[in-house]
Amino acid sequence: MLLRTALAMAGAVLLTGHSPYRQWYVFRARHWIVVAAHADPEASRLADLVSTELASRIPESHAMAAEAQNEREVVQLLRTSQLQLAILSSATAGDAVRGSGLFRTDGPVPLRSLRSFGSHLLVTVEDFPAERAAQIVAALDDVARENGGAPAEASTTGSPVPVHSGVSRPPPTQDPKTGQ
Repeated sequence: MLLRTALAMAGAVLLTGHSPYRQWYVFRARHWIVVAAHADPEASRLADLVSTELASRIPESHAMAAEAQNEREVVQLLRTSQLQLAILSSATAGDAVRGSGLFRTDGPVPLRSLRSFGSHLLVTVEDFPAERAAQIVAALDDVARENGGAPAEASTTGSPVPVHSGVSRPPPTQDPKTGQ
């Protein structure tokens, strides 16, 4: 009897399909997570600043900063579509796009730049929605200016990281009556 009850309970748990990964997918869908490398204090500072500004200007983004241990882990999170926004040094982002340096064994990653912050870039993946990219770029105007930044299109001349197609688009407008 005890064995049958234990098997029934185990079967119920397995059949319900609960997985910690499902919660992660839901969390990522609700939150815009800006990841940076713990090993790069300036990138971490900028990720905090960017996520705070996005959360303030686009409340539905629920933006937040996160840290990976190093730049290679940040790029792996982007490569595997676990996260979609990151602050990387221009040099690291360039190596990731070319598949050189730290990324020689992994190959190139199709990163796109959204904003420049001095020696760092806010990057995303190639298939990041253009409308969302336009929202982000518009929301970060003040932060970029205050932190030595510029729109990616004006700052990446000669950079191996292509500019995301949403950078040059105007941000989507909202109907004041419906908020959509």
